[in-house]
Amino acid sequence: MTKSLSLVTTHLPIGIKPSAPIYALPLCLCVPPTAGTARIEMFRNMQDAEIVRKMTEEFDEVVTTGDYPLTVPGSQRKKFRYNFCEFIGVLIRQCRYSIIYDEYMMDTVVSFLTGLSNSQVRAFRHTSTLAAMKLMTALVNVALNLSIHQDTTQRQYEAALNKTVGKRANEKLELLLQKRKEVMRIRMKIENVMNSIFKDIFAHRSRDAIAEIRPICIQEIGVWTKMYGDAFPNDSYLKHEGWTLHDRLEEVRRKCLKALQNLYSNREHTRLQEVPLACFTRGFPQDRIVSVTLDKEYDVAVEAIRLVTCSSPMETSSECCCSFSWKVRCD
Repeated sequence: MTKSLSLVTTHLPIGIKPSAPIYALPLCLCVPPTAGTARIEMFRNMQDAEIVRKMTEEFDEVVTTGDYPLTVPGSQRKKFRYNFCEFIGVLIRQCRYSIIYDEYMMDTVVSFLTGLSNSQVRAFRHTSTLAAMKLMTALVNVALNLSIHQDTTQRQYEAALNKTVGKRANEKLELLLQKRKEVMRIRMKIENVMNSIFKDIFAHRSRDAIAEIRPICIQEIGVWTKMYGDAFPNDSYLKHEGWTLHDRLEEVRRKCLKALQNLYSNREHTRLQEVPLACFTRGFPQDRIVSVTLDKEYDVAVEAIRLVTCSSPMETSSECCCSFSWKVRCD
């Protein structure tokens, strides 16, 4: 898989519109070919909304008996899911130095996934949500590496700037300055894409009526906060985790608690983000997290106890001077 993608992406210049299969291949695997899939000519001649509408019209739930690769019984489901998620991760890794920063690739992918995630067809909505969440995870990793690279470049620039005038290498200073600006520019692009995925897909699908979809979202936000916690402890992200503590599904509540543990358990991260986390702790109904320790599901109660253990030092040591503007949604 890596070799095949490398051959395709290595020779693809930034700004050149590549063939549709690079973008459409993961979604072509959503359902059997007879049930409505994206074809190359669709991408060449139609807008995203038209493609989704056409796919929906061609979808025949009677022919497919309601099953699609993510729901078929047996080992095929696990194999498909693994390969599907791996494809997306490898694709972004292969493109992380090139075409994901242009004005076409990520906009096209995210727009298409957003359209499918809003589809009334369960197969499209389920599979595109999984694709979007795994895409977000891959982009979070890219953003983290860019953040590290930016910090390193900043330190190098400051060290060079602090040298005496006679020992300064002006060309090196200029080079480091340009490098820093470029890293900041592409990091902002990636973070803008991440924000689009979160607002247009995660925010809606984390409350989807389909039980299989909500856990995907909550599990991945746990991965994001653990991988790149500094980017996530704010109201825009934390309110969704607060809401899902009330979810009817045991798996969602459990994964939500584990995601919150990732925020509180990292001591270095907790120190840097003390006020936002303290605001969340105090802004959320005080008895809710504690009451989850009495959840009827044993596994949920255990995770709640672990979260209380992690969050107690934060709540007692921090002074919160702000309040959240959001209300808890009770199911």
